[in-house]
Amino acid sequence: MRNFEIKNLQINFNQAEDALTIPAESRHDNKCGSTTQSGRSMIEMLGVLAIIGVLSVGGIAGYSKAMMKYRINKTIEQITLIAGNVRTFFSSQKNYDDLSTNVIKKAKLVPDEMWNEDKTALVNAFGTGVEVGSSNGFDKSFQILYHSPISPEACIELVTQDWSSVNINVIYLGTQKQKYLLPPISLDDAVTYCEDIDNMHAYGITFYVDVDLNDGLTKHTLGLE
Repeated sequence: MRNFEIKNLQINFNQAEDALTIPAESRHDNKCGSTTQSGRSMIEMLGVLAIIGVLSVGGIAGYSKAMMKYRINKTIEQITLIAGNVRTFFSSQKNYDDLSTNVIKKAKLVPDEMWNEDKTALVNAFGTGVEVGSSNGFDKSFQILYHSPISPEACIELVTQDWSSVNINVIYLGTQKQKYLLPPISLDDAVTYCEDIDNMHAYGITFYVDVDLNDGLTKHTLGLE
């Protein structure tokens, strides 16, 4: 009876061992199947790379557009602040003859962010120079000059702004089609005279504040008569 039980135990053990043993062919088939499932074809990889490329280009374009809008808004903010501060500081005087970089610095008439590292020159949001001083040829007024390069899109935005709150009543574009324009400036005129903005050299856009447009010499200078 005991021998019979031992034989049955050995048979059961052998059956269990056989059940747990995976044939070599089966192991090979499973391995091949696993390899096929986890692999990627060259076409799939190229498709993924193409999608990544499209998203990257779109992201760069969106970032560039956002940065341009930021610089334009910052420039509008700076010009408005400078014009308002200078007008207030010189309100008790008859002209702006004493306006200089030294006065601007001491009186803090421009934001600190516009000064270069050694505070000897002004720089705008586009990374180009800014000059603030009494006007050349226009009495009792002052000018804010933004050097080029400024993009045509930025130029159009800047010259078509409503500058009446700080009495910017003359804008000069120093392109090959150089022209004095009187705000409010139409979009058509802005496009016409800003399209050549990339060819600016020493001068870019000059904003004139408090120009007396009733003066005959001024009208003649501006080509209005």
